[in-house]
Amino acid sequence: ELVAGVSLLAPCSFRLRRKSGAAWDRATIDVEPRSVYLMAGPSRNEWEHSIPPVAQHRYSVTFRTMRVS
Repeated sequence: ELVAGVSLLAPCSFRLRRKSGAAWDRATIDVEPRSVYLMAGPSRNEWEHSIPPVAQHRYSVTFRTMRVS
């Protein structure tokens, strides 16, 4: 269960959050154009991720492995 992505054209903020009691743990990673990321383990299973809207065109190519049933 891996997620790999390539971010193209415009920079963005890659936001992560996970529930911690009554609050949220949060982290933000600045992603530059032509950046590659890989999510596995806790970043894939425990954290929620999002990318807020950006002012410029941005493309993301995402690859996911699938769980075999």
